[in-house]
Amino acid sequence: MANNRADEVVSAIVEGVRHAVREKDVTFEEYRAGIAYLMKIAQSGELPLLVDLFLNSTIVSNINEKNAPGVSPSDMEGPYFIEDVPEVDGQLKVLDDDRCDPLLLRGTIRDQDGNPLPGATVFVWSSTHDGKYGGIHDELPKDLYRGKLTTDSAGRYEVESRVPVPYTIPNTGPVGALLEMMGRHTWRPAHVHYKIRHDGFQELTTQVYFEGGDYVEDDCCEGIVPPEFVKPVIRENGKVVLDVDFTVQRAVETASA
Repeated sequence: MANNRADEVVSAIVEGVRHAVREKDVTFEEYRAGIAYLMKIAQSGELPLLVDLFLNSTIVSNINEKNAPGVSPSDMEGPYFIEDVPEVDGQLKVLDDDRCDPLLLRGTIRDQDGNPLPGATVFVWSSTHDGKYGGIHDELPKDLYRGKLTTDSAGRYEVESRVPVPYTIPNTGPVGALLEMMGRHTWRPAHVHYKIRHDGFQELTTQVYFEGGDYVEDDCCEGIVPPEFVKPVIRENGKVVLDVDFTVQRAVETASA
């Protein structure tokens, strides 16, 4: 028998499935129906969606369990991150017909000792007023509702956008059919994505949500929804404000061989 990381992980996954088959007394007909469903998933191109739906939050939990005290929790990246986005200065591009409230994102990036981190790169991205993503859906330009900014000498960031909305994951294919069969919905709560980078620190990818928003307590992706990142809806000068500080963890140094 092989004895390596790949063998350990694959064997554990297979044994987990075997346990479920035995525990739930899965019939041969159900087994064959499951194979047919997986073939349909592969043909539809929704395999990444299926895996993220049920397993992404578990990977995030593994990351958070290893965090040092006080480090901001990670959350799912989702499938809509784009690396090559423009540097922005105070304002993300939005659709002209977006009638959602103006949104101000601001806060401070700090290290584990509470020191501000100037020069950190902060990626932000969120949905349009109809739940689409720039650079992903309907041939929308990739610089809509997304960009990257750099923290100032006090570790601060600030940028304006528009309040995002809840939206459904793709739900007309086999993944949506599976959730319907399970009696579940396909909605995600409104949220803003963040990815924070700084030399010498571990990358932080997370999401921030709106207190009282639909599906915050019932995310179809079984998301983490860290309580400290569910923010009350505060208004200043006609804008909704998300004032969110993040604490990032120092990179783990690996000893050379």
